[in-house]
Amino acid sequence: MSMFINGLKYIVLCQSRLYSKNVEQHVSKQYQSISTTIKNCLKDHQIPTADQRAKKCFTHCNAFYMKNSIKKLPTVLERRAKHEYKIVQSIRSLLHSRSDIVVRRTDKSKVFYVGKATDLARETQQYMLKTNVYQEITNGHCPLSYMLYAVQILLSSLVAQKALTIEQCKRITPKTNKLELGHYHGLPKPHQPGTPLRSIIASIHGPATLV
Repeated sequence: MSMFINGLKYIVLCQSRLYSKNVEQHVSKQYQSISTTIKNCLKDHQIPTADQRAKKCFTHCNAFYMKNSIKKLPTVLERRAKHEYKIVQSIRSLLHSRSDIVVRRTDKSKVFYVGKATDLARETQQYMLKTNVYQEITNGHCPLSYMLYAVQILLSSLVAQKALTIEQCKRITPKTNKLELGHYHGLPKPHQPGTPLRSIIASIHGPATLV
């Protein structure tokens, strides 16, 4: 909200891509994304977002944001934007050239964790050995097709036993064009000693997810 109250300090250089697009349309889409985040935050604190006062506020913010987004940058801010753009480019170049460095989302925060790939690999290995519930595929053979076949056999059996209708079976049958083997990854917890990992199993597109 302070961004709307105090105004944007400058527009980052990446918005030069607006030259080939409809500026107002792009800025409007950007504003909608920001305002939605703010409205959700207000709702979390039981603050109304649809009354007359809120509508007036967001209308004013929209006009203010549009005005400040399309006007030409002052020379000082343009130089600053170019300087920061070069910094971002140098960071990207560094990350592309250093395979031993990884960037990950962190757990329960919106910041990024930058660290060594070996550290994350070690934490992952220790967690897998400790829990003994995850298995690394080392032979290069993916079990996805076997899992899909098992789910299809199960659903066919349930339909034959009239435990499921054909319509229900269609709704929970795995979509082969989106099928993906469930896999483990960890989100770093930099606020804790040793930066442990929060275990995440990405299985939303797994064969048995809907079952």
